[in-house]
Amino acid sequence: MVEWVQATPLAPATDAEVREHEDALRVDLPRDFLAVAQHRQGASPVPARVTLPNGFGTAVGSLLHFADGFHNIVTRRFPLEGVLEKGVIPFAEDIGGDVYCFSYREDYDHPPVVFWSVDDGAVRLAPDFTAFVAMLHD
Repeated sequence: MVEWVQATPLAPATDAEVREHEDALRVDLPRDFLAVAQHRQGASPVPARVTLPNGFGTAVGSLLHFADGFHNIVTRRFPLEGVLEKGVIPFAEDIGGDVYCFSYREDYDHPPVVFWSVDDGAVRLAPDFTAFVAMLHD
């Protein structure tokens, strides 16, 4: 079972804050993601390790959040605007600064989770956020 730990606790995001961010991104974020992220903004999972399809490993550093600042789910996408494909929305960072994303390109209503890195681009990890969390390990 994954626990969500907040190094710097943030108040839960309001429904209005979430909607504002969804409007800016032009997507409806997955409900299973919001069930965690809205209440545990910026949290890190324990365990956090992810084995990538190529056999290499990384870890989830933290979820992005809905508060003001760089690790905000909207502002984090802007520096990557020129390299991320349209419809690929970051929702968490790994420990090296690469990002875990929802790929609305494949299925707008049920976006799969992809890992995006500077070296490899987007690599599919899981069919949804719940399956992504289930794959986290020590």
